[in-house]
Amino acid sequence: MSNVIDFRDKAEVLLEQVKALPQVECQEKHYFGPSLYIKEVTMPTGAVVIGKSHKMAHMCVLLQGKMIIAKEDGSKIELVAPMTFISPPGRKVAYILETVVFQNIYATEETDVEKLENMFVENDQQLLEGE
Repeated sequence: MSNVIDFRDKAEVLLEQVKALPQVECQEKHYFGPSLYIKEVTMPTGAVVIGKSHKMAHMCVLLQGKMIIAKEDGSKIELVAPMTFISPPGRKVAYILETVVFQNIYATEETDVEKLENMFVENDQQLLEGE
């Protein structure tokens, strides 16, 4: 458990430092199907991306690119497209090695993006939005 707390503390410190740097634009797209919501994000090469803390495990698809993920347990893993996997709850930090197109997939009937955000990510995300 101490590794998880330590990772969260480090991620918050990194977040504070990164906020002072020039920010990159990560394009988002939202897709809806029967009982399905897909959030697609495109992240540019060289970006450091601090993800939002997800409340639950969910399906993910890496459609394009390559990145290194630092996970809450302190481990690192290189992900190379194409691949599909289940992402555990929590926050991840990524370094984008090659432009990434990434999808988070959720089972839901909801189609309001703001409500979906509240359903699937922790409410302490104001820091990520610069508020």
